Amino acid sequence: MSLESSLSLHEWACLHTELIWVYDHPPLDWDVEYDYSRASWAWLVRRGEMKITQGSRTTIARSGMWLIPPSSKIRLQLSRDCHIVSLHFFCQWPSGQNLLHQPEPLTIDAAKHPDMERKAVRLEQLVRRHFPHRDLEFKLYSGKQVGYPLFLQLQTHFFNWLTVWFETLVENGAFLTRLHSGDDRLFQALRRLNEAPLDQGFPAERLQQATDLSEVHLTRLFLNEFGLTPHKYWEKRRLEFAQKCLETTRMPVKEIAFRLGFRSDANFAVWFHRLARLRPGLYRRNRSVWKDIRLGQ
Repeated sequence: MSLESSLSLHEWACLHTELIWVYDHPPLDWDVEYDYSRASWAWLVRRGEMKITQGSRTTIARSGMWLIPPSSKIRLQLSRDCHIVSLHFFCQWPSGQNLLHQPEPLTIDAAKHPDMERKAVRLEQLVRRHFPHRDLEFKLYSGKQVGYPLFLQLQTHFFNWLTVWFETLVENGAFLTRLHSGDDRLFQALRRLNEAPLDQGFPAERLQQATDLSEVHLTRLFLNEFGLTPHKYWEKRRLEFAQKCLETTRMPVKEIAFRLGFRSDANFAVWFHRLARLRPGLYRRNRSVWKDIRLGQ
């Protein structure tokens, strides 16, 4: 696949691209089973080794290698002397599908791609400088409060690294999961869905004004293009906000419910359980980055 595969600017602009964390030290856990299709990860092994088990296949990355997990459920095991640079981020289409896909783990010689390490280190140093390692929260980049100039500076460093990440993965066999341009009206609808406040209800009127399509017609086209209806995309966006808050912050459940427009945390809990199959409290205990964290220091 060519790096120059062309899509409309609207399509590229609709990518959900966001850094969640970056750190450079011993890992958060030594043995974990997780579904890595929900976001993207990249690990540079500085010392020790990382092992991915995917079915009956095992992939090992040792010092001086990048390890990129596949978009699937795997088991990740790390040696006790392991030290890594870890980047966790979103780079997804509106449907939730990752921008790049590779069916198997990738191991990449860092010496052959020095810019990937150099730019990752610069990003990590910038994050660490502004979010000191006083506690565990320095890894939770996305939950921090910053001014716009610093946000732009952080984004510049992140996108510089992301450019090298994209080129390196494609060079090593990953491929774009979307290769055609769609109906511009649908991307206008996406923009309205992404811009609408989460606490003010489904923006049906804004969608009609932006697309000049009936609800039935828009739903049919949207489903065909993205694999889900506008209403389901809206609920997906709200659910992802709730999940991120539960996983990466200590925000009270009542406040999360308020930010999503629920009149009570009980109503929010029923809604969350219907979509996530877990109550908010249990979801937080199972998935929170605060759970059983071992820094190895």
